[in-house]
Amino acid sequence: MQYKLCVEYDGTNYFGWQKQKNQITVQETIENALSLLLKERVKILGAGRTDTGVHAINQYCTFRTEKNLPDSAFIFGLNHLLPRDIRIKRVERVPDNFHVILSAKKKTYIYKILNRFEPTALERNRCWHIYGELNLDAMNETANYIIGRKDFRSFRSSLCSRLTTVRTVYESFWEREGDYLIYNITADGFLHNMVRILVGTMVDVGMGKIKPIDFYKILESGDRKRAGKTAPPQGLYLYDVFY
Repeated sequence: MQYKLCVEYDGTNYFGWQKQKNQITVQETIENALSLLLKERVKILGAGRTDTGVHAINQYCTFRTEKNLPDSAFIFGLNHLLPRDIRIKRVERVPDNFHVILSAKKKTYIYKILNRFEPTALERNRCWHIYGELNLDAMNETANYIIGRKDFRSFRSSLCSRLTTVRTVYESFWEREGDYLIYNITADGFLHNMVRILVGTMVDVGMGKIKPIDFYKILESGDRKRAGKTAPPQGLYLYDVFY
């Protein structure tokens, strides 16, 4: 039987999602808890790989077992075994042909910027603090340029190994919530560091360092060196995956 978990986590204390040698990761932590609960070795597959310090509101992963436990036993049992910065929100049985990566139609990420003079103590690991005023209208004009099917070669890290850099973006916009500016982006897929580089470049627009039309030229150029810096990881959240 195959099960799908919906997971929320604070990525501050983890070396990303994917299991890595001699590092504490979200994947390995969940696998260890599942193995204890089911008394068998369990491997999980995640819908996406979040980097060190990146958070998730709705991450999904699947695993297989012949143990037939009630959903409540999975949720309460795993949350009892897991550290408090990883929580299991939901569990459901899925068909054997369901693939948590290949069956996904689109994903949404959000990025949070605290835009005020005073820094934050409580949210320091959950946002990027920028004290200078940002032009929200200019940033939204810029965000609109990437909607549709585009080549995002300018906005990927040097470590990205994807064969194609073309992605379809369905939504891309900024909104203000109190002192926070929140970027929302939904696409059929993402390149390594794509959202963080987009945010870093849009912040350059918001600060007046470049104009929105300059962002468009960077997008068309395919040259990573012309784009802005990679925004820090703590402001990024995997918001949801749609199947």
